[in-house]
Amino acid sequence: MKKYYLLLTFMFVTFVTFSQKMTFQVHFDEIKMGHGSAYADAREKYLAKYVPASDNRAIVAFNVLGGKHDGKIVHMNAKPMSFAERDAPWMSKEGQWESLRLNVLPHIESRHSEMLVYRPEYSNSKYEDGKDVEKFLMTEWTIINGSKAGDEFRKRMIKVRDKLGYKVTVFSTATGENKVYYSRRLPNGWKELDENVNFEAVYDELYGKGAWAKEMVIMSTYWKKTDSFMMTKNKRLSSK
Repeated sequence: MKKYYLLLTFMFVTFVTFSQKMTFQVHFDEIKMGHGSAYADAREKYLAKYVPASDNRAIVAFNVLGGKHDGKIVHMNAKPMSFAERDAPWMSKEGQWESLRLNVLPHIESRHSEMLVYRPEYSNSKYEDGKDVEKFLMTEWTIINGSKAGDEFRKRMIKVRDKLGYKVTVFSTATGENKVYYSRRLPNGWKELDENVNFEAVYDELYGKGAWAKEMVIMSTYWKKTDSFMMTKNKRLSSK
């Protein structure tokens, strides 16, 4: 009987652990005109003192090129956190918020923030697989009419990406608009974008002739593409 209860306890703990959502807080910072160098100096000093790579709230930063966030700096968690972990009491280091307020925030024109949730059921790459990659292509989709048919199409696209050799991590927003971010790793740099890919042909090869055209009728009412941009890792502005 004791073994039975131990087994049930193990199964429960395992279920809770793997069912916890992995979240990332993301900030898009627009830097004031002419403040780029001062901002970088202040941010680098702030991270070195208060948010090193060993910290659970370590930061990884990226430069944005293209799209509606062109020229901004993106900051996000280097390590995912569950909502339960976010709910736990957390104490900042002495002087941390004062340092941020006095030294970093004066150089920021505006900030747009979102909470992202990792979606393994739509991804063909684990979030941690991109930790050593420096360049990414990000595509933002806004869900305009959620449906099971649309969700199933997104799952079928995993096989298409596998066949093309694309490694994509998918996130959905937990705050703001109902959006989805597709993050494609580019381990060989921007040259990977030179190739012209016929998604329709690959999809029809996998799921039958005419399958893509039928899916596009469904997807036209499911979501719309609202942004696309490139990101390059900014090591200087990341936790070390």
